[in-house]
Amino acid sequence: MSQTGQFRQYAEERDPPRPRVSSPWKFSPPVQASEYHLINLATGVSHGGFETLSGARQCAREKGLPAWDIFHGNVRVEYHDPRDETNQG
Repeated sequence: MSQTGQFRQYAEERDPPRPRVSSPWKFSPPVQASEYHLINLATGVSHGGFETLSGARQCAREKGLPAWDIFHGNVRVEYHDPRDETNQG
């Protein structure tokens, strides 16, 4: 069967875009991060959220973690790895 003379309309051409009525998000993210999260670098396991940076550090020392990251929201605030020569924390 020949397709000469056939014209296929794509969805974009067939249906005009719908106007945006409202924001697609029902809830906005918090303005500031509220917890510090402790991540074990050896295993990749999260040890939960803490109200303070010192609380997260204390937990890392009590559990005897050899290396860890502490995040506040999406920002890494502490990196501790004694095996790494370029330790930034």
